[in-house]
Amino acid sequence: MKRILSFLLIFLLLASMGLAESRVATVYHAPPVNKAPFFEVPIKEASPFKAEEDTLRVDFINIRVGDAILIRSGGESMLVDGGAKGREGMVKTFLEQEGITGFSYYMNTHYHDDHIEGATRLLKEGYLASEFLGRHASDSRNKEMMALIAATEQMGVPYRQVFAGETVLLGNAVITFLQDPRQIPGNINATSMMLHIRFGGRTILLPADVTGSSLTEVATRYPDYMDVDIMKSPHHGINRLRHEFLLATSPEVFVITSNTKGGNNLATQLKNNKIPHYFISMGTVSAITNGEIWYISQQKEQ
Repeated sequence: MKRILSFLLIFLLLASMGLAESRVATVYHAPPVNKAPFFEVPIKEASPFKAEEDTLRVDFINIRVGDAILIRSGGESMLVDGGAKGREGMVKTFLEQEGITGFSYYMNTHYHDDHIEGATRLLKEGYLASEFLGRHASDSRNKEMMALIAATEQMGVPYRQVFAGETVLLGNAVITFLQDPRQIPGNINATSMMLHIRFGGRTILLPADVTGSSLTEVATRYPDYMDVDIMKSPHHGINRLRHEFLLATSPEVFVITSNTKGGNNLATQLKNNKIPHYFISMGTVSAITNGEIWYISQQKEQ
């Protein structure tokens, strides 16, 4: 009898381990086109989704270094930031490839030039949207912000400031804005707006340029939004993450919006923790989900 109970306990333990693994294995990858994602991962030769299936797609556009992130769901789209001046050409190339001439929303996480100038130029070149959302007030005296507001007025696109805790629906995707509300003089990165995206049971976090104690503050204030599947590198991978934030978020994949040199600090930390990751400089990274699983692919660098 004891032997039967022992076998039963072992069977239940192995079964529970298998169930745990099946819950974790929510991310599949296309066959790699370079060294990324740097670890052995579940591979699918082709997308597992049907053409008519309702999905969320997030494209981390290759602008070498910087954030230009296209979110699509249910026939709607949002461009998050747009890179620095001079990088808008790379964004346009991708948009033309995808047949995109405008957006439902623009979103600016903060007014540093490498996050706002590319989008301002795209807007002036006729890539319009129903609304331009932003972290900062429209009467800000920052010169980049003033240039953006002038462009929205010139092109007839309404500008709206968004606040932490607000949500925007994009198709069936729910985008929630998160932020460290503390005033930190001279540190615009710390208070830049983060985006949490939920589609069905799947999640992704875009932390803009937030780093250090501000990430810990956001994790403390918004614990329900921290356990995510995929994360964009905060501040382009320049900084390592605090251990407590990495534990709180426990992402299965990172996308570093930089090259291997600029994102080396974060990449080293990810390698030490055996977390798969991609660099956008190696090619645009696309993450697609039907609400149950993710499928990640990377274009070959052009």
